[in-house]
Amino acid sequence: MKIPDRGASRLGLGAAKGRNAHSYGAVSREKRARQTAARTAARESRLPLVRARVNRSRSPRTSAGKLTVFGLISRLFTLMIVCVGLVAVSVGLLAGYRWMTTLNYFSIKDVQVAGLNRMSREDLLAQAEVTPGMNLLAVNMESVESQLTRNPWIESASVTRVLPDTLKIRVVERDPSYLVQYEDKLCYADGEGRIIDTVRPDKFVSLPQVEVEAGMERHLGLLEALRKDLAQGKAPFGMEQVAWIRLSWRYGLEIRLLDRNVLLCVGVDNWKQNMTHINLVWANLAKRGELDQAAIISAQSRKVWVEKRV
Repeated sequence: MKIPDRGASRLGLGAAKGRNAHSYGAVSREKRARQTAARTAARESRLPLVRARVNRSRSPRTSAGKLTVFGLISRLFTLMIVCVGLVAVSVGLLAGYRWMTTLNYFSIKDVQVAGLNRMSREDLLAQAEVTPGMNLLAVNMESVESQLTRNPWIESASVTRVLPDTLKIRVVERDPSYLVQYEDKLCYADGEGRIIDTVRPDKFVSLPQVEVEAGMERHLGLLEALRKDLAQGKAPFGMEQVAWIRLSWRYGLEIRLLDRNVLLCVGVDNWKQNMTHINLVWANLAKRGELDQAAIISAQSRKVWVEKRV
């Protein structure tokens, strides 16, 4: 048996493999070349279509830009026309209003006033600076209301027109509740102790006098609360029976009554509870017939005591 030569076998096998590899490499290069050529042809065939699409996409932008500029100019022109029209209408309305303020047809013939208790009609019209014969349309209602509220007796005011010749004025006057000594003058004060006006002999109103010690001004709100309670009958006496009221550091709220000549002292801390205690003691003394003997009834810090007359 003849053994083949190893070197020849290896060389033959190597040569065969070399030939196969060479032939495979050639086939691959040819295949890649054909694929590259096909891709290039396909790309060149699509190029005109892409250019056409680019051209078509650019043309609307250009036309849209032209339309936008034209539209902007048109809108500006329209806006100018509208502004000129508005100015013309405004000038026409102003001229018409001024003309109407000169017509006798709108002259004030009737001034209706409501809400007066202490002020006279003549004083109110003088304060408002309104007279019959004025043009109703020329009256500045806000200015009239401002003029009226400058009067210390007027809390609020409202003015309305009733065409063609009537003006309505409604006021709310401040109601005096006390007399207060202020800067060496006797003045009227409202329920909260706020000064209204000085007392005049021709228009004097008898009211309880209020005195406030320095530092007790922060308790002025008790005056209005007391007035409301007395008006609602929550005490055995009324405001017409009160001679004077004093806010003091020692006794708090002091109330001097006219008819019984008794002094009531109500502590400002928990003053409603203290007032309830005074009401109970008052009723007890009246029941026993000893009320006329009481000189002072005081309620302070939930404690009540009575001082009898000597």
